[in-house]
Amino acid sequence: MRLLDVTPEGPAFNLMSPGLDVQRASYRDMKAGRQLLNPGKIYELRLDHLITSNVFKQGHRIRVQVSATFFPNFSRNLHSGELENTAAKVQKANIRVYTERQHASRIILPIVTK
Repeated sequence: MRLLDVTPEGPAFNLMSPGLDVQRASYRDMKAGRQLLNPGKIYELRLDHLITSNVFKQGHRIRVQVSATFFPNFSRNLHSGELENTAAKVQKANIRVYTERQHASRIILPIVTK
């Protein structure tokens, strides 16, 4: 997940540091260890350890970018369920972000005042 500041003219600026914006879904609960995802099942991912800060100027918008991989900045993910350091089989990844009321996705950003 990456957070971006989009100017009124259209350019978007990444607010995250490479490597600090990465959470592999199979490691979504580090206490439980590696847990593969099952196709068609909905998972909640909490990205509460991401580090960023920004003042959004008037007219700017917030963009959230979700990616299936971040190679070469992070270990490759071939989406096969095999360990990333030994995987050889490649599989297509599909990411679905839900917006209906029952499974609404959201991002909550803290507001810091002066």
